[in-house]
Amino acid sequence: MNTYPVNLILNDRKCLIVGGGKVAARKLKRLLESGAKVTVVAPHVSQSIREMCENNLLILHEREFIESDLDDIFLIYLATDDRGLNKEILEVAKARGIIACSVDRFWKDSSFITPASFQTNEITVSVSSQGVACRKTKLIKENLARHIEAIENTELIVLGTDHNHLSMKQREALHLIGERFEEVGAMINRLWGVQGFAILNTCNRVELVAAAKCDITLKKMLVNIMNFSGLTDEEFYFKTGDDAYRHLCLTVAGLYSQTPGENHITTQFKQAFELAAQHGWAGSMMDAVRNMVHHCARKIRNATERILKQFEIEDLTTDFLNADGILEGQPVIGVIGSGMAGTGLVERLCPIAKKIYWGYNCRKPDQKFEHTDVIQLKEFLLILPECDIVVTAVSAPDVILDEEVADVLKDNATVIDLGMPRNVDEELSILKPDVTFINMDDLKHWHRRNNCDMRQVFDIAEEIINSRKVEYERFVASISRGSQE
Repeated sequence: MNTYPVNLILNDRKCLIVGGGKVAARKLKRLLESGAKVTVVAPHVSQSIREMCENNLLILHEREFIESDLDDIFLIYLATDDRGLNKEILEVAKARGIIACSVDRFWKDSSFITPASFQTNEITVSVSSQGVACRKTKLIKENLARHIEAIENTELIVLGTDHNHLSMKQREALHLIGERFEEVGAMINRLWGVQGFAILNTCNRVELVAAAKCDITLKKMLVNIMNFSGLTDEEFYFKTGDDAYRHLCLTVAGLYSQTPGENHITTQFKQAFELAAQHGWAGSMMDAVRNMVHHCARKIRNATERILKQFEIEDLTTDFLNADGILEGQPVIGVIGSGMAGTGLVERLCPIAKKIYWGYNCRKPDQKFEHTDVIQLKEFLLILPECDIVVTAVSAPDVILDEEVADVLKDNATVIDLGMPRNVDEELSILKPDVTFINMDDLKHWHRRNNCDMRQVFDIAEEIINSRKVEYERFVASISRGSQE
């Protein structure tokens, strides 16, 4: 049997219950909560029904049913222990156009059935199995009730660590990639109280962004899942509410990057949320978070760009090579990686280099640049003896250049590792002492910003965040109190 779900508007409508036992009392309670004017007819009634009558919540007739009881009635429940009587009254009510429900085996002949339901604030949830699996619908209802309570106490949380808390070597062990990324996401997705989340996994941070009802138990579980349990409290951060919103705005604006003002973080933030949506980890709630943060971060960027020149990792790499005179004499350069950083490097270096070998693993780059040969990674190792400079920018769980390439690396070459986890094995620096090895942290330590500039930038950013914080407050209110945006 298929049914059609509706919510009846019963406010000030006359409803009748024939019967005075436990089932009748349950139906009565929900009718009264709906604002109905209820009459109960039964020779004997339970104490709870009698007390409601004494409190003037209903009209009670302690007698047998008579047909005139149906006059002006909109809805009737038949809840006596006499099935024959229930059936008889059901047919009379239906003939008079009254919507009627018999709570016994004649429910299939009724006008409607009552689903398992609950109400909290403005939310009503009903669960129906078309009348065939009442125990199952009750279990579902009870679980959904817990879930609704969690939703109404949801706030924004951020759990993570970055270059300000851990060294590159320490961060590498926490970096989420491949199967580990999938496993962490799957575990968090099973946690009760987490309404949506995304994982921001970049070269200098590992960060969980979530909408959740957060308590100490959930925090401990998230810390364990993210593999932060071995860290001290000073080695990671946990932020909630306004503090979490502020942190995200400053992060996406590039102000918490190792190179303040860099723009890649905006794309990485967007991609993290897109990936979360693809995995089913994020829905409309996280979309709202992403949009709020993105708009605020964009205003911060627009307001601070006159003070804070943007530097991407490609710019730092090029500046470093120029400052050391490594780019003099038209060197042969090898770049491994076809992502944002790899593409940006080839674009910046091709006017300077005599030749660029652009290596890729899976995704062949589409861009065309002068003096550039695009080759697969396995072929790249063959041209290493020609390269004066090698730059790696690959997101991979394993190293790209290990001790096996020590014999083919050119003497006095410069190797710059922009990967996280690192693409270049540390053993190479021991095996090739005449080669200069630079990693991401080395580059960013080399390039530091003026503290006076940054104080001014943060003052502007804080003013913008405070002016837009009302958006976050409305977002929280729309969940907890059901207010409309």
